[in-house]
Amino acid sequence: MAKYKVVGIAGRFGARYGSTLRKRWKEVMEKRYQDYQCPVCKTVGTVTRLASGIWYCKKCKAKWAGLAYTPY
Repeated sequence: MAKYKVVGIAGRFGARYGSTLRKRWKEVMEKRYQDYQCPVCKTVGTVTRLASGIWYCKKCKAKWAGLAYTPY
């Protein structure tokens, strides 16, 4: 019986693009989709990314500039 490796979000690439690039991409995407706390209303899980570096809180409707893949 074969053992399967847990690859997470990078599993969609299969054996393509090399292991190092898949690992780097996986780290960045896990940070991007992580639940973040709004710096204005301190609510966790309401922050979404509108564009590269632009973040938005659904609850208090605050909008701010952050990093490309993380809000701060």
